[in-house]
Amino acid sequence: MFLPKVSSLEIKGYVYENDEKVDEALVKLYQNNKIVQMTKTKKSKFQFILFSGMQYMVEIDKPGAISERIQISTKERTEFGGKYTYEFRVDLMKASKFKGVDISNLDFPTALIKYNADEGEYMHDMAYGKQVRAELKKLRQEAKAKK
Repeated sequence: MFLPKVSSLEIKGYVYENDEKVDEALVKLYQNNKIVQMTKTKKSKFQFILFSGMQYMVEIDKPGAISERIQISTKERTEFGGKYTYEFRVDLMKASKFKGVDISNLDFPTALIKYNADEGEYMHDMAYGKQVRAELKKLRQEAKAKK
């Protein structure tokens, strides 16, 4: 009988705003649109253990900043069972920089992370990230024009 390889993913995130570490940002881990864990950053850091075969969302909130959402998929088959680790940085944006602009698009995840079988590791989806950066650039230009 074939048993699927069970793996877990330890994510470690580091939260910054204007290149400064952010303490006490509220970080929520969602699974199926329900909060399954919550923590606050300490020395800018947070971490969670995610189980294979799931879809997760990490949301980072800090007063005066736009909430960041990162979608993480552990649904893709990994090469081996056991523990994977993925570290990433989150740069919060001041809400005041987008004054007078419709930022409802920022309710969507700003990053997608999933297992890349070709590389044998978890990675950011670069095409999605490029699309999000283009949208952010457009919103910043729109906000500047309204000042």
